[in-house]
Amino acid sequence: MAALLALAGACGKAGGGDDGGGVNSGSGVSAGAASQGALGEQASEGGKGLSQKALDRLALSAQDVPGYGVTTVSGKGRPVDRGSVTAYRAATPAPCRPVYAAAQLGSLHDFTAQVVQDVVSDSDGLGQHASVSLASYTRADAQSVMSELRTALAQCTTADMRPSAAHPDAGLGFTGAQSRPVSGYGDEAVAFDATQVIVGSGAGLEIPVTVLVVRQDSTIATFLSLNPVQPPAIPQDVLDAQLKKLA
Repeated sequence: MAALLALAGACGKAGGGDDGGGVNSGSGVSAGAASQGALGEQASEGGKGLSQKALDRLALSAQDVPGYGVTTVSGKGRPVDRGSVTAYRAATPAPCRPVYAAAQLGSLHDFTAQVVQDVVSDSDGLGQHASVSLASYTRADAQSVMSELRTALAQCTTADMRPSAAHPDAGLGFTGAQSRPVSGYGDEAVAFDATQVIVGSGAGLEIPVTVLVVRQDSTIATFLSLNPVQPPAIPQDVLDAQLKKLA
């Protein structure tokens, strides 16, 4: 499963470290930014995003998700990959770039802070796992991330999304993006399924992925799960634990 998670996009771009250890539409964690305010680091009235230190405190630890191992890929003292945004902006076809970016736990907008983590069940590595990205933006940019993703999903259900030849290290493509209804998470949420392909591998491995993107004030939380042997599903307890820390 570690090898599969490395294919998810952001995973493996920056050296990871061990932190110890199907999304259903309907009710979720209520909207609000109380915990961010309690930290004294809530987004300013002008909509400025959170600092890296503030976002680090909102990321998961092993204590938040008993029975799972949490590995931090970027943030929380590890290098943050800002160059991937440039690669997302160059993907083809152009109207589908927001979907391509979301399927790699990112967006087309520059963030003020980011944390990326892999969360894998200690007992069921092939089933219960997710990659989780937190990214903080200005409030206007965070809202744009969501509106652009909705627009792109409506246009890209049959598109073959590929990285630019100028960014061959991106390595991953996606096809068959289909939006799914979702509600009750954060201030707004978008969900979709797609198929991940390895670019340049001929008739290589195709892996179903499922993605949930949630905006909480000026922070975007992206959850991704992939599975080659059964329909992928984001563990509900992982989702609930992360959104509880953001709410």
